[in-house]
Amino acid sequence: MRISHATQLLDPLIKPRWLHFTRRRHSAATSRQPIKGGMSTERAGLGESWNLDADKPWYHIMPRSGWLNDPNGPIYNGRYHVTDTQELQPYNCWRRYYQHIEGTSQWEWRMTWGHASSSDLIHWKHEPIAINPTKGGTDASGCWSGTTVLDTDGTPTMIYTGVRRRDNKDCGPLPHAAVDLGLDMIECQMMARCQKGDEDLIRWHKQEEPIIPHPPENMKLTGFRDPYIIQQGHGQQKWKMLLGSGIEGQGGTLLVYETTHLSSGWQYKGSFIKGKSKLFGKHDLGAMWECPFLVPLKEPSNAHPAPEAPSGSVGALQLKEGQLYMMCVSPYPHFLKDRLTNPCLYWLGHVQQELFMIEESDGPHLLDLGDVLYAPNCFQDAKGRNIMLGWLQELRKGGGFDYAGCISLPRVLTYKDGRLHQEVAPELRDLCQELSWSASDLQVSGSQSVAVQHVKGPSWFAEFTVKRGDASASGLLLRSWLHEEPDQAHPCAAALLVNWQDSLLEVVFPCKLDKKNMTFDAGCDMKRIGGPAHLEQQVYVDHSAVEVFLSSGEALATRVYRGAVISQEDCGIYFTSHGGATHVEDVQVHSMGSIWTKASDQPAKAFEPAQGKGL
Repeated sequence: MRISHATQLLDPLIKPRWLHFTRRRHSAATSRQPIKGGMSTERAGLGESWNLDADKPWYHIMPRSGWLNDPNGPIYNGRYHVTDTQELQPYNCWRRYYQHIEGTSQWEWRMTWGHASSSDLIHWKHEPIAINPTKGGTDASGCWSGTTVLDTDGTPTMIYTGVRRRDNKDCGPLPHAAVDLGLDMIECQMMARCQKGDEDLIRWHKQEEPIIPHPPENMKLTGFRDPYIIQQGHGQQKWKMLLGSGIEGQGGTLLVYETTHLSSGWQYKGSFIKGKSKLFGKHDLGAMWECPFLVPLKEPSNAHPAPEAPSGSVGALQLKEGQLYMMCVSPYPHFLKDRLTNPCLYWLGHVQQELFMIEESDGPHLLDLGDVLYAPNCFQDAKGRNIMLGWLQELRKGGGFDYAGCISLPRVLTYKDGRLHQEVAPELRDLCQELSWSASDLQVSGSQSVAVQHVKGPSWFAEFTVKRGDASASGLLLRSWLHEEPDQAHPCAAALLVNWQDSLLEVVFPCKLDKKNMTFDAGCDMKRIGGPAHLEQQVYVDHSAVEVFLSSGEALATRVYRGAVISQEDCGIYFTSHGGATHVEDVQVHSMGSIWTKASDQPAKAFEPAQGKGL
């Protein structure tokens, strides 16, 4: 995820050939016919055993059960709310919505908007599902991704993509030929408004007719979804909508619509993209771009301006020439046969005459260097911080568990040292429990790993500084207890490594492990990113959800299924080094508490977490 003048980046999209990735939305790999009625067949067959899944996260947001994918319209309604007297009043609560299907761990044609809320960005509670498909309506087959904003009168408003299957005869006639894309589903853009006076944001009312019923005429588009709203200007408001799309034979693009009223009058204005983007190494840019977002980037010291006006996802964003913007998209589908998941790509560039100058921008670059983050969304909080959330996919086949997917830890995006920097929101430190283990000076040889001690439970946070020494690679090894005889389909461990020779960060899933010395053969395919010789690292492990952050600004997310810890005397965490010795300083490891405020929200575990005490 380097900008062009930084340290070289080898192909970071190479994936270990034995990994299996979920596919998005209507992929044949994850879709199946909808289940009618209550609990899914798969969950009923599991009985209560699903509650005791040792790999189910407890400090990443996810529903109690069921499928989760894109985070939708995250909103900080503690930002401001415009009352009838036009005074600005805080709600003091964060809201997260997400794509959710109840009763199954596989994708289906009945997507809803799940909902969780928090007063501090740390402790969360589940809320009722916000919106459901309407039988016979234009969203009968699913309420897909979108944005949440505050309308000019202060009303929280959802803008989302409604879909109905082509073969659903209850939804009326098909669109006329000039606007029919010939896809399996008919896509349109819809709106729902929160009931007046509902400060919990749980009662939503859909506008019956779509605000944009069909795509522009006579355009050979590959999709028409995932609206992202920009509220531009004060007084006489102008709203802009960026819509994910693509042109047959040309690839992904973003369409622009404008209006002065959220509920009506949307006019197509053309493409938001000026020029053609460079290809990213061997990677194509996909047939279409899903889940776009656009945010202004600032240096960290200037990253907390006063809010310009009440708003939702991104604030009252005035598109300004000379301002540096980050534009992010999720390309879909991809065409390289050896690539099993879709990356998220971003560009750093400028806007001229309200068009993003992509040809002159810096990019595309990988947003995350792991293999599971997709469809991120971003919003500004009351401090002016850009807070990003993404979908962490599963790497195992669905159907044997009652859940799939979780939301990434909140990441703060800034611009520093000529590049994008990602770091975990500092509020997460309050989930840390007492210090489990620390070390001030570790020498890790290439022939013997050093075990982390006294860490109980499968959710923890580690921070440390790594100095290269004469090693070729160094980092953390996470042991798995799932397979006595590992093979390429079932790796025995995951190593989170800095590859010093190539200035890259990588996650490696080795199939051969020396259990005596806890070393392994690193000569396999790897995912990589860059970094300098001395690095401060933060590693968040939440059962199977793993996120790594470097002081140089890079981030990597993956899933590691370790199973139940066999012994509390061995937490399965080791500092490891290859090709020489590594010097590790200032090591601190904390167990992490749960984010859930209610016992009923917390997944049942054999090892129950405590609430975090904070550092």
